[in-house]
Amino acid sequence: MPEGDTLHRLARKLGPLLVGREVVRVELPRRTDRTEGMIGTTITRVEARGKNLLVHFSNGLALHTHLKMNGSWRVAPAGARAEPGVVALIETKTHTALCFRAPVARLLRIRDIEKDLAFRGLGPDLLGESFDEDEAIRRLLRRAETTLGEALLDQGSIAGIGNVWKSELCFNSKLDPRAPVSRFTEEELRALVRLAREQLGENVAAPRRTRPDPFEPRGAPRTARPMRRAGEGRLSVYERAGERCYDCGAIVEMERRGEAQRSTYWCPGCQPARGLTVEP
Repeated sequence: MPEGDTLHRLARKLGPLLVGREVVRVELPRRTDRTEGMIGTTITRVEARGKNLLVHFSNGLALHTHLKMNGSWRVAPAGARAEPGVVALIETKTHTALCFRAPVARLLRIRDIEKDLAFRGLGPDLLGESFDEDEAIRRLLRRAETTLGEALLDQGSIAGIGNVWKSELCFNSKLDPRAPVSRFTEEELRALVRLAREQLGENVAAPRRTRPDPFEPRGAPRTARPMRRAGEGRLSVYERAGERCYDCGAIVEMERRGEAQRSTYWCPGCQPARGLTVEP
């Protein structure tokens, strides 16, 4: 699933192409929303909130998309057709922005965003300009008996971290993702959050960086191991179960936890068990 850095990078790429442009066509092939009223409006803003993308229009509406596991965006010249798999299309006189396979693609009133079910429970956006670190820490600490890995995935704690970054950030912080949040000090959690903001932010600004990036070929790996040595991959533990840790030589392990049974990767040598772990 694209994570917060992917969505912020996407907003940065779509914004200059769309903002300030007059809309000539909007299509939502899988919905019954009437889109005639969108013609002639102006795109005023493109923003990411956690794993959500919002395109704002001058008539007070916004297009909300969530890419989930398989969604992506692509920009083509004006006049492009809605190909199979397109769930949303925005066309200006110069470009056509097409969203593919996203399970969420809908119009909503801008004034209703804050109280909308998809947004009202979001924690602080890790990459947002007004990111509130203290609030993020408070929300993590409220999940005292939740494993650290699951708490980081909970978008109500911090918006933007997904499964890849969960494992990589815990490894980079040398913290056991299987241990409950209560086993860590506030200083440790604060250092992890700062590292997350730093590393995800670097990936937003980098020329190439993600898997998957809606604007770049699939397989271009996310950079979560900036100090890697020759012969090492860009990821330290994610999808490396059974392989030796680059740093200590221990065998990287994986297990599934939580209702969604998301995979968690860690190195038992670099991330020793932190007391009792919460049962799945």
